[in-house]
Amino acid sequence: MAQITQPELQSLHELIWMEAAMHEKFRAYAEHAPEEHVRKLCDQLADRSRQHLTALSRLLDAERTGVH
Repeated sequence: MAQITQPELQSLHELIWMEAAMHEKFRAYAEHAPEEHVRKLCDQLADRSRQHLTALSRLLDAERTGVH
């Protein structure tokens, strides 16, 4: 696997930041949603966002450690 370039690394950091922000927003929306089906949807979206965040973080860690 080719090494990630500096612009790609910057994009990866931005994606991680955005995904973390979405996760927090979906969790907050779930806590304050007035209807059960909206809470469930927000919880599902937060879980999916957490999965994305984990995958992006693993990619970044692999790049840092040189393990691909």
